[in-house]
Amino acid sequence: MDLPGTDIPAPLYLLVMFAVIVVDVVLPVVPSELLVIGAGTMSAHSRLLLPFAVLATFAGSWIGDVAIFLLFRRRLTHFLDRFRWGRAVHRGLRNAIEKAGTSPTYAAVVAVRFLPGGRTASVAAAGIAELPVRPFMLAAAGGGVLWTAWLLGLGFVAGASTGLPAGVSALLGMAVGTLVGAITAAILAVKNRKASTAHEHPEDPGTPAS
Repeated sequence: MDLPGTDIPAPLYLLVMFAVIVVDVVLPVVPSELLVIGAGTMSAHSRLLLPFAVLATFAGSWIGDVAIFLLFRRRLTHFLDRFRWGRAVHRGLRNAIEKAGTSPTYAAVVAVRFLPGGRTASVAAAGIAELPVRPFMLAAAGGGVLWTAWLLGLGFVAGASTGLPAGVSALLGMAVGTLVGAITAAILAVKNRKASTAHEHPEDPGTPAS
């Protein structure tokens, strides 16, 4: 069993994956993680050269991050509002920021990208807060390295350790990655809800003694 798309030439697969990773920061619904995990599995089965997969994944992540960061930092989103598709993209970016509730910090740029929609929210929030460009680029690079290592490593381990066909191994890696992301997002959502509830309904201090 082969995963759909794994029969295309390696250079074309890497090019498509790179483009999808860049676009994913604008449209978080695009499953770039699945393509990266698939690339890791294909590398384990010698269908892709791992160094090229690492380069394409990291470059797509970093370039997409910097593009959205500069778009918001330099207040260029009004260009999007000139077009119907641009308004839809702008609205989606704002919704991602509101849902994630990301603080504009370098730590968020590195860590929150592992959550669904977190990459978009953290990068856009950093741009809105006008964080300095050079430190942001370094933080985005650090986050990109970790993100690349996690997803490619997950796919590679699934392909190298299971002894299953490439397609089955890739699907297994995708399932594990999706499950880990969903569990992490659920845990953070519960913690945020508890913190919000505690803030809105503090314990009564009690009736002072007469």
